[in-house]
Amino acid sequence: MQNARALDERLRKIIREVSDSTGQEIKRDLTEELARVIHENRMRQTRDFLESFKQALKKI
Repeated sequence: MQNARALDERLRKIIREVSDSTGQEIKRDLTEELARVIHENRMRQTRDFLESFKQALKKI
């Protein structure tokens, strides 16, 4: 009975550690993906602004 409790506790600890590790990996991946999307959006907005600015200069 003592062995079963010890084994149960060890398994719970392992599951908790794996869960924490996986959660951290998911958070890191989501953060990296968000940063990439924000960067791409900024680049697209900058490109669009510069194109509009170029067209406005041509009209002058």
